[in-house]
Parts: sequence; structure tokens; C-alpha cells
Amino acid sequence: MVVSGSGSATAFTIPSSGCNHFFAPKAFPSSTRHSTSTSIFFRDTDSFDEIGGSPKKNVEKPSDFQSRMKSIVVQQKSSTSPKSKNKVYRPKNVKTAVSLKEFADVIEEARREDKVVVVRFIATWCKKCHTLRPSFDKAATSHPQVIFVDVPVLESNSNLHKGLGVESVPFGHIYHPKKGLVEETKLSRKTFSEFEGLVKMYCNLT
Repeated sequence: MVVSGSGSATAFTIPSSGCNHFFAPKAFPSSTRHSTSTSIFFRDTDSFDEIGGSPKKNVEKPSDFQSRMKSIVVQQKSSTSPKSKNKVYRPKNVKTAVSLKEFADVIEEARREDKVVVVRFIATWCKKCHTLRPSFDKAATSHPQVIFVDVPVLESNSNLHKGLGVESVPFGHIYHPKKGLVEETKLSRKTFSEFEGLVKMYCNLT
């Protein structure tokens, strides 16, 4: 390696044979250089160098400032990452149909597999629909052999609700694999236990 200095500036070149190691200019005493390694800030252990992961000797412990910075970074990462408590769990046998085709596919699938279908017609602006969802999901968990379907009211599927005679939400349908539509009724938290009783009855008839 060739080093040439002029004033305070220092230039250096690496021999053509090449080298994978990093060399600092000899013009600067090692005592005046300051490490900018992020390993001191963000690693759980400070015993490894940032480059190559080789052990370091006489590594100083992080200062109070460095510890505070590490804590801030960890907090920022946790605040920006999705929180599991915001995720809404739905049973595996609960489906959503937003079009006539999707709705017909679910009914046909249940007919082939000899399963009962429970449909709940809902709307995002309907408070009763939101309060009824825990009961609906609980019923789905209790009856894993039944297909439960949510059909939200959208501008694109208004013909679906009108064609099925749904005039209000929440509204419920029960489909038997051999008999087709067997129950249609308004839903509420007070009457949902009776509705679930009908589901059990039709399950016993399959």
C-alpha cells in the first residue's frame, strides 16, 4: 500500500493484488479515530466487531446516551409493527361472499359436501351487526361442520339482497343441502339462541 500526504489531507491506494480487509490511513493515530459502528447501539452484546463478526477486545460498555438511543429505536419498531391484539380472529368455517357468484358457489359447495349453510346479511354501518358478530362466530366454532357466511351490503351487490328478499340487516338464512332455503328471519342478540337452535335441528336432519 502506498501512502502520500500533503498538508492535512492523506491519500492511499491498495495494491492491485486486492485485499478483503479494511485498512485505516497510517497518517491518523489510532488513538484519535472514533468508531462509528452501530453494533454498540443496537446489538445485545458488544463483544463482536461490525465487520466480519470477529471478537473485539477491550470494548467499552455503552454510555447512558447510547442505551437511551437503543431503547428509543426498539420502541419505534414495536410501535410501527402490527399488533396482534388488533387482529380479529374468525373461525375457519366463516366465509364472506360479496357477489352473487360467490354466494352461489358457497351454496353449491355445501350441497356437494352435504353441509348446512348459515348466512348473515350485514352492513358496515349497522351497529346491531357488529354486536351480533361474537355470537355468530361462537356458533361457527360450536358447529365446525356447518358453513357460516357473511354477506355485506355493498353498492355492487344490492341486487343480491333484493333478490333474496332481505329488507333489513342483520338478517339470517339457513340452507339445507337437500331442501334449500329452510329459514329466513331477522336477527338480534336476544333471539340468536333460538336461531342457533334451528341450526342444530337442521344439522341433525342431514
